[in-house]
Amino acid sequence: MKLQLALDGTQEHGLQALRAARPWVDVVEAGTPLLLREGVAALRCLRAEFPRMTLLADFKIMDAGDLEARIAFAAGADQVTALGVAGDTTIAAALAAARNCGGELLVDLINVAQPLRRVKQLKALGCDYFCVHRAHDSCGDPVAPLRELRAALPDLRLAVAGGIDECTIKALAPYRPDTVIVGSAITGAAQPGLAARRIMERMRAHV
Repeated sequence: MKLQLALDGTQEHGLQALRAARPWVDVVEAGTPLLLREGVAALRCLRAEFPRMTLLADFKIMDAGDLEARIAFAAGADQVTALGVAGDTTIAAALAAARNCGGELLVDLINVAQPLRRVKQLKALGCDYFCVHRAHDSCGDPVAPLRELRAALPDLRLAVAGGIDECTIKALAPYRPDTVIVGSAITGAAQPGLAARRIMERMRAHV
């Protein structure tokens, strides 16, 4: 399992958290709130300071798949997100842009009513990386869709996000998410480095 750190606060706060947590973080995410505040300048800033880190742009593409994906990759992203509820043509265009730019597309299943059915549809388009995501404003449980997807598609590349902290890793681990996405449990901690280390230790204990 990889640990992805989602930066959703201000740019400076995010940089401070990432500097402290860097030894335990595999992927850094420029979260949607950060991108709304700072624009793609946030991607350029992260790429400049952390040139070797995998960088994800949480664009949540819903329209203009080719154009918006290319904006992310041109600013330094390695990965960009599109919403699973977007149209097939939009997702296919974003996927083609990712391939042409040497990057990856992560399809976010947030608010997808039937995740397994939708994943099968998008796999037919060529998508192979999906995120089970509990919405910030929701009390939903990411374990159930994660369990369903892993049982039906054992080799599917899966990320999981939404309210994850060190206490929730044990419940997620049996379903072998490739990437665990954590935000405020690290960025909001008094010691982000210690919080990231403890989460990574929990992840390694369940591999």
